[in-house]
Amino acid sequence: MLQSINDRASSWLAYVIIGLIVFSFALFGIGSYLGGSDALVAATVNGEKILADRIQSTVVSLRQRGQNDPAIKQKVLESAVNDVILSQQAKESGFRASNQEVYDWISSNPEFQKDGKFDPATYELLLASSRRSKVDYEANIRSMLTNQQMTRAISESAFLPVAELQRFQKLQNQTRSGETVTLRMSDFESSVKIDDAEIKTYYDANLAKFMTKEKVKLQAVALNQADLEGKVELMGDTLQTIYDDNLDRYVEPEQRKLAHILIKIGEGPDAENKAKEKALTLFDDIIADEITFEKAATTISEDKIAAKKSGELGLIVRGDMGKAFEDAAFSLEKGKISEPTLTDAGFEIIKLLDIVPSKQKSFDVVKTDIEKEYRVEQAEKTFANNSEKLETLAFENDSSLEMAADSLETKVQESDWIERGMVVKPNPDNLFMSPKILATAFGEDVLNKGKNSELIEIDSQTVAVIRVQEHQLPQQKSMADVADDIKAILKTDKTRKLLIEKGELALKTVQKSGQWSSISSTIGSLDKLEKLESVRRTDRKISAELVDKFFSMGKPSGEKTLFSNVILPSGDYVLVGLNTVKEGVVEKTEADIMQTVLASSYASAEQNALLKSLRNQAKVELFPEIIE
Repeated sequence: MLQSINDRASSWLAYVIIGLIVFSFALFGIGSYLGGSDALVAATVNGEKILADRIQSTVVSLRQRGQNDPAIKQKVLESAVNDVILSQQAKESGFRASNQEVYDWISSNPEFQKDGKFDPATYELLLASSRRSKVDYEANIRSMLTNQQMTRAISESAFLPVAELQRFQKLQNQTRSGETVTLRMSDFESSVKIDDAEIKTYYDANLAKFMTKEKVKLQAVALNQADLEGKVELMGDTLQTIYDDNLDRYVEPEQRKLAHILIKIGEGPDAENKAKEKALTLFDDIIADEITFEKAATTISEDKIAAKKSGELGLIVRGDMGKAFEDAAFSLEKGKISEPTLTDAGFEIIKLLDIVPSKQKSFDVVKTDIEKEYRVEQAEKTFANNSEKLETLAFENDSSLEMAADSLETKVQESDWIERGMVVKPNPDNLFMSPKILATAFGEDVLNKGKNSELIEIDSQTVAVIRVQEHQLPQQKSMADVADDIKAILKTDKTRKLLIEKGELALKTVQKSGQWSSISSTIGSLDKLEKLESVRRTDRKISAELVDKFFSMGKPSGEKTLFSNVILPSGDYVLVGLNTVKEGVVEKTEADIMQTVLASSYASAEQNALLKSLRNQAKVELFPEIIE
């Protein structure tokens, strides 16, 4: 039962996760990746079309984030189909998100906010930049929220009887005791011999296993923006001119020395009004000289750290604090206090203790920063121009990289042998250890047509064009080269077979006799007998395979030992004897947690069952071949 709950929950969770990813990237994905391919259809669900650009943008986004699962196209497509199926069922069942719910969702999205509040201009600008109309976007949001209404209704209807919860707790907290005897691979290896005839027979029968990998040697011309920064020439008074033309950029901003009194907002429906009333009363008392600001900041303020210094916060400049706080602080005169101001922290009464005026920074102070900015700016321009030039030259002279390298005053780099399918991580010291380089190297145009590649953007500051210098197809390895590998394979196989023969014989013997002593002649000394006391399902002191076996066995009858076996991933053969099963205790402190976990599992199972039923009834056509 426990495993089935886990399987159902995992299955539904996988759908939900991929579904959310599809929504996220479909709404703000690449959108125009396929150019004018809006008419291309990736799937139909009961006649409703799923456009290819929606799937393509999601696939591309996931790949850019390092998800290189070969089945990613199919997963995204299946998830989109499931999403449409749920939408159709939600509509048929009468679910529909209201205009207010759609607005609340959009306005709460940080991407559409400015200074913590929803900003219509930002919203429209982001939609325009992603080539989405408000109508389409809001329709997608409404569909998503409507689907959530339906799945939430299913989740909330999941029912978990108390008896079932208690039964689960008893099973979860159950303990088991017994013994094991392990027959180890290492103990039998010395008795296994492999001769040359066996090696040759295996080699001849498995020639395809012993092939070298396809590999290439590459040439590349690369550009790096950082390398260009050091080559930027400084002409005359360039830096002084930049300083003179941008004096307002090189100013130390005004600083204000502040203190404050904080009244936090508690919990409850009227918490904000209560906090405001308390802050206003305190403000009036300070104005009336019934209490000093410093005393109130020390004894009443809920900022306990600042309270130790009479509420002092030190010097701040604009940008250090939230907008509401700064608007109040920078409108004060020296020595004055503000009325209670609602900020992210609560209600604050702010006092301006001192002002440090802004002042112009000297040229000598900022010269180094100006030079760095200038070099970066000029390098960016050169990098962009040279990247375009490299792309053009490589395309126009696609049989060589020499002309491109000469024109850009750089060298053609050469790689060592690189194997198809090798796993690499980006390495700034080795251009060829880039996943993007390797993916391009084994592409059709570069590998088989002998052309220069298109411009490859390795990162934001590095681009390259590559070509194949040498190409070597898979070749047969000689038997001499792989003899040791074959010998190891055969020895492992023969040892495992011998171990299983011994283990099966011992298992039959002990199951018949019911006594460990009956197998001493088969396995030798019973010193290998290991006692396991009060093993729990969550036990990590023994292997997971052994725990699973312990808890998959039935209950022993009376005082008899129940015997079984398990083969570990290492190949070791374990004889298992189960003596006792002790029912778990129903612990009240765990009840709430178990209730939540089981209810969630039941809800997931019901949601998954609904989706499976709807999918079986739906007429679905898939066209994954049009997705790149």
